[in-house]
Amino acid sequence: MRFSSIFSRAGCLFCLCLAINLFSVTSARSAEDFSNIYFQGYLGAAGFDEDAMTFYESSDTDPAVISTTDLSSMPYLGISAQFALGPEPTHIGIDSSLLFGWRSEDTTVSAQNNQLRVKIDSKLWLLDLAVGVYAQTVLAERWRLYGAVGPMLLFGDYSDDTEEEDLSATPRVAKESNSDSAFGFGGYAKIGLEYALTYNTYMGVALRGVTTNLDFDRALDDDSLKGVQGFVTFTRAY
Repeated sequence: MRFSSIFSRAGCLFCLCLAINLFSVTSARSAEDFSNIYFQGYLGAAGFDEDAMTFYESSDTDPAVISTTDLSSMPYLGISAQFALGPEPTHIGIDSSLLFGWRSEDTTVSAQNNQLRVKIDSKLWLLDLAVGVYAQTVLAERWRLYGAVGPMLLFGDYSDDTEEEDLSATPRVAKESNSDSAFGFGGYAKIGLEYALTYNTYMGVALRGVTTNLDFDRALDDDSLKGVQGFVTFTRAY
């Protein structure tokens, strides 16, 4: 994956929090002290199957000229809410999330001995809605470890503005716009670890895998879409 740098930073954050925890002194909390609702903010990135997120465009002037744009990696952000079904530190509950990813890319292709130049301005965004179940436990009184799994819906929209400049023809410049929307159903699995900065605020990392039947007609592979997302999380408990 292209996100080794993101996950290495997340690992550094984990080690830092662990070091803090080893030298901190905390008092035990009763079951009634634990929160029933957790609101989370997510900030991170996603990497999807490259072929499923690489879009192609053929030239109207020369159909043999095909340009591709890889949009398989993108920043991702969103929110999540977890509702505990019991007050115990180790419990199960309902996990829900709304996540958004986006990417844009400019591509230029030259052909026919530099007589034909194709410029493509591509844009893609994804909207991810999921509801599932989660389970959590508390480690060393300040660490919150949780995992979640469930169904999800994914909506995506791709668009591009293409400009062809043919130096051997008149008129020399032709412009065209294309769009492609897709909707898919699938599932997700998530694992996260957070450290309690204060009594009801947490900071941590989360890793999320998704698989859906979403497909774009203009993608090289229009079968399904799978990916991995990594996040830094900020949580407020109530």
